[in-house]
Amino acid sequence: MNRRRFLHQIGRGTILSVLAIFSGTMIYRNLNSDGESCEFDFVCRNCKKVKSCRLPDGIDYKNKNSIQ
Repeated sequence: MNRRRFLHQIGRGTILSVLAIFSGTMIYRNLNSDGESCEFDFVCRNCKKVKSCRLPDGIDYKNKNSIQ
């Protein structure tokens, strides 16, 4: 095995390892997320999802304004 081929295989292995770790991390984060995220920067009065919101700020807003 010559030096050029060795370095090429090391580079290829590094790139594949990084891609595998990145995609595994993204899959893990997607499976473990509960699907709740705020799209309005926590401006609850303008949000159309406030009635079904489970985030702490949304719950506080519903309690203060008695939204069911």
